[in-house]
Amino acid sequence: MGMRLPAPLPLQFSWPLTERAARIDRWRSDAGTIGGRWSFDLLSGEMVWERGVYELFGFPVDARITRRSAADCYVGESRAAMEQLRAHAIAHCRGFTLDVEIAPADGAPHHRMRLSAAPICSTKRVIRLEGVKHLLPPRCSAWG
Repeated sequence: MGMRLPAPLPLQFSWPLTERAARIDRWRSDAGTIGGRWSFDLLSGEMVWERGVYELFGFPVDARITRRSAADCYVGESRAAMEQLRAHAIAHCRGFTLDVEIAPADGAPHHRMRLSAAPICSTKRVIRLEGVKHLLPPRCSAWG
């Protein structure tokens, strides 16, 4: 039996890679939007973030970010859901979108973020994940 996604996290989608253009490639930062594009190389462990993603996670722009340091910012059930969808994306070469709660590394208040990710495959093997992370506007939720 598979792991159940915890409520009230709003799972948006697990989607086929044919939807990548609509879900990731067309994303543009509006004035005042906190967030940006990111990538993670599964072979080397290299993580690349745009400036807005550093701001979102509360890391200095010149910080060397590891997967663990980024994952440690995901709060409780948000981390479990992200890890489950990440594993599913890698195993099945599918994208995903998930709204999560993060605790910025600089101690700023927790906030909600939308994470969209898609695997990049080479000879039917996932070599990289890339996507968009951006701040969601405040709203009433079970977190707060």
